[in-house]
Amino acid sequence: MNVLWLVKRTSKRNFKKGIIYAIMLLITLIISFIFFDMIDNPFLGGNDQVISNNINGEIILPISKILPFIVIILSWIMIFYASNYFLNSQIEPFTLLLLSGGNMIEVAKYVLYQITVIFIIVIPLSLILGTYILKKIYTIMFLYLNIDGIYTVPVKTYINLLISLIPILISIYIGVAGFSHRNTLQVLLGRIESNKNVKIKNKDKGWIFYIILYISSMAIILYQDHGPTAYVFPSAIGFVSIYGLLKRTIPKMIQNWKRKKGVEKEKLYISLSNYVISLQGTFIFSMLILMLACFLIPILISQDKLSKEFFIGIVSYLVITLLLVIAIVYKFIDHITMRKKEFVCLNLVGYIKSKIKIIMRYEVICYYLTIILLPLPLVLLIGSRYIMNQELTIINLIIFLLIYMIPIILSMCITYFVYLKTIITKEGKMQ
Repeated sequence: MNVLWLVKRTSKRNFKKGIIYAIMLLITLIISFIFFDMIDNPFLGGNDQVISNNINGEIILPISKILPFIVIILSWIMIFYASNYFLNSQIEPFTLLLLSGGNMIEVAKYVLYQITVIFIIVIPLSLILGTYILKKIYTIMFLYLNIDGIYTVPVKTYINLLISLIPILISIYIGVAGFSHRNTLQVLLGRIESNKNVKIKNKDKGWIFYIILYISSMAIILYQDHGPTAYVFPSAIGFVSIYGLLKRTIPKMIQNWKRKKGVEKEKLYISLSNYVISLQGTFIFSMLILMLACFLIPILISQDKLSKEFFIGIVSYLVITLLLVIAIVYKFIDHITMRKKEFVCLNLVGYIKSKIKIIMRYEVICYYLTIILLPLPLVLLIGSRYIMNQELTIINLIIFLLIYMIPIILSMCITYFVYLKTIITKEGKMQ
């Protein structure tokens, strides 16, 4: 089979998927471009430090250097993740290639042609838009920090981005082609991908421990001596407790509720069952966004609000949150796609469109409320300690909370909208 012909045919058929993938690449490349420049920007020397009075002396936390690097790494990971998701959604052409006598080389060619065309379009756009956005960011930053100077984007920033793309592209061509080949073989062998059941031990008492640990972290914050790094330890305890709450406590509590009262509330029963599956399926990304709330927000609260470190920290936090929220929505959609048949079955046994919408709504709201509410007491307590020591105003704390909540609330709305579009047609029928 002519691989190039197949690429043209499938590109027309999967145009929307290609556009979504291209937008994701464009966003990640623009972000990488901006933060490559921030690392080498002479105006962002990162003089502010966080100091600890431990036996080892000072702990220096150069946010202006560390956070841009983390953002770039996360952007690269998102490129791999988006590429994998894009190609994994195109099982039919891979299957057609193999059924027509093709091999892994032809699958690799298929990957090469598609990805190359998209990157050829996206890379110049990312450089142009990245330059424009970067100048706007620096204009705002220079006004905010009262910095006098004219800054032009150096050629080195463009070179750094282009060089970083070489290993990324090579890895995509090799890794994704191999994965797509194996995945296609699984489809040809008749293996159907399905949601994994969440295994919960019936006699597991350890889930109570994480509730105690969570409360203990809040108590430590209240009685801890105030200082720049005083809340790192209780934040770490809080993060560990949240890990246990997501992994064991919440699933166990829902399991207990379903056994006692779940049958009486059928819609909530189904919603919470799907909620636990979604929670486990997006666990890594959920924990990363909760890690930001537990560690980065307290660090930003402790910074001088008129420093370069604070400005870069806020920008980095928003960007990292954006990337993680996109990843969560991607993964959530993946689970929704695998759940189509379940909703078709519910429709066949008498669940009308309005009831199915309620089930979806409960699941999405429960999921995103979990992400919002779990770290909230820790952030509020740490913020209140800074307010009591007159190092933070109530308005600033509210701004921090809004910065944390708004992206998650927006992603909740997007997820619910996509959920409806995926499961229910415009005519009100199941897909």
